Amino acid sequence: MLEHLKGAAFMTCFKNQFLLLIAAFSFGAILTSQATTTVDAKAQSAKVISEKKMPVKAYHARKGYIYSNATLTKIKHNAKNYPRTTFYAQKRVTVKQANGKKAVYYYVNNRSKSVRGYIWHGYLKSISITSATKEKPMSQKSLVKLINEAPDMNPDSQIRSLKKINYTDHESVFDLGYNVMHFSPRSMFKDNQATVYVASDKLTGYAQNAMNKWNDALKTTVFKMGTKANHTLTIQFGNGTKEDWDGLYNGKAIYVDKSHFADPKYPIGYMDEKLASQISIDQYWTGVIAHELGHTLGLDHTGYQEDLMYAQDSGGNVIAKYTWKKPVVKSSTGLDGTEIAKISERDLNRAKLTKILGYW
Repeated sequence: MLEHLKGAAFMTCFKNQFLLLIAAFSFGAILTSQATTTVDAKAQSAKVISEKKMPVKAYHARKGYIYSNATLTKIKHNAKNYPRTTFYAQKRVTVKQANGKKAVYYYVNNRSKSVRGYIWHGYLKSISITSATKEKPMSQKSLVKLINEAPDMNPDSQIRSLKKINYTDHESVFDLGYNVMHFSPRSMFKDNQATVYVASDKLTGYAQNAMNKWNDALKTTVFKMGTKANHTLTIQFGNGTKEDWDGLYNGKAIYVDKSHFADPKYPIGYMDEKLASQISIDQYWTGVIAHELGHTLGLDHTGYQEDLMYAQDSGGNVIAKYTWKKPVVKSSTGLDGTEIAKISERDLNRAKLTKILGYW
């Protein structure tokens, strides 16, 4: 879940979705991976019946887990995070699952072999190996160097105008280089557009304003209003006071804390007077929803205070290029982007990048 905590701090807790990337980004410590998820081996372990080499074929993965071992006890990746990555298979394994049924898994890897393992063959869609190999991507080392030389957390036009194959083959490099990830199901954005149902009239105005901010910034209709019967994303009230959040995105819906929303003094009545004088309550709640909409686009937090997607520290990030415990750069006002409901250039360019990566 992606949360907006009280006092404009942010936190995430999408567990077991960190990416493995062996690359040396130049700024600070790198969060390279979360430990491989181990399932209950006694209950879930599969028995390998046969292994067979096969002619190399290219695939796209639609969904499913990628396991590091053929006995299917260690989950290494979630294929839904690599919607445009080309995988190559040259080995098939037949296993007897814990339920007694036989299944065929392919051992796959992307071109750089940074993402590899066993996946059920039914989750793969065959593509032309000619089209998959007609262009060669730049090396991972060269791409990391290019990202390090570009503005931090700000994928400029040079980064966004590379050959398409670089985005498909080095998706995890872009994810870690710019704190982005495929948070939303593919069904949420149809033709790069999400249809939003707002469950309470009290939230409608704030939601529309937040949607407009993204639509205006991206110069296209990314979010449009829908109905209860026709929508791909819901915005509704939730109970975040106990867990200390004002806004939350759980991969399916956006929640706004009902208790704080109903407090006529919140948040400005609890802030420093000088800071409070620069914002309004309406502005704040618009910012909270806009922030959560940013998560639907695949944006994790940054350490730049002026950003809409700012977080006070990196502790809750799903993915982070480096760690921070205070603003990497403070804003000129002392307020963050959510509090003033403003999309920064970094926010905008990262959203443009996630569109290229196919996250929305």
